[in-house]
Amino acid sequence: MSSPYFAQPPIPIKRGELTSHLRQLIVRLRFIVWQILVPFRSRPEEIPPLPEPAAEIEDKQVDQCQWLYDQTEKRRSHLEQKAQSTFGLMTFLVPLLVSQFVFVISKATGPSSTSRSVSMTLLAVATVLLLLGFVSAVRAVAVKAVEALYLQSVVDETGRFRKYEKAFRARGLLWCTAMNEAMNDHLAQFVKGAHVLTAGAIITVALAAVPTGMMFSSLPSSAAQMRIVGTVDVSSGELSDLRADLATLNKAVDAISKSKASRDEIKSLQKMVTALDAKLKKLPKTPAHDP
Repeated sequence: MSSPYFAQPPIPIKRGELTSHLRQLIVRLRFIVWQILVPFRSRPEEIPPLPEPAAEIEDKQVDQCQWLYDQTEKRRSHLEQKAQSTFGLMTFLVPLLVSQFVFVISKATGPSSTSRSVSMTLLAVATVLLLLGFVSAVRAVAVKAVEALYLQSVVDETGRFRKYEKAFRARGLLWCTAMNEAMNDHLAQFVKGAHVLTAGAIITVALAAVPTGMMFSSLPSSAAQMRIVGTVDVSSGELSDLRADLATLNKAVDAISKSKASRDEIKSLQKMVTALDAKLKKLPKTPAHDP
């Protein structure tokens, strides 16, 4: 049983409201891109000083003003941490985007390929989105003006110490809180822009992976080649028989050179040479050695 005092999660958008919702998303995206590219002043427009309180300020009210000021500081720190976390996501996305670019450019079969054109277009869009997201994150973590109680809250214009007043301190804390909260709202827009644009870049890269995979599958497979680098030591029975035949051939050549050989001896020598040549042809050829 749900209580009416407990907030419920947001309800889904109805079908009839989808068109207006998409229109609002496009308008917000245009505003995000516009805000990233437009320069802004370094601090919000100053608000007038808060009026003097009609009743006496209590200590609990001063503590509450201090708590409000601390909440703005925590929100600013949280926004900066979210912007820094976006940089970590970008460091993962940039190598993936570059590797896809290199593959599409180097492995494309032809300039008129449909898959290549679609992949290049999507990768170009992802690059632009990622660049805009990076600029937005940088502007979010850039040094901004932060209002805080300083020397003027203790020393007056003449250099004398002020008399401590609860009302004066509470008014100063509330004024700084209002100024810092305006700056936090400004930073939140940059953080939101960095997240939205980075998410868009990730989706675009994922979509570009489909035509890139089609290009990869259409590439002809190259035949596998094996090279032997270095010295090859061959030791087998065929090599031993070949060495024995060479020794016999050498003896026959020496005998012919020392005596007058007959025709039968010459024919026998020719047969030995023919048999040796046949054995040499049966041996595997040794590939050329790489330097």
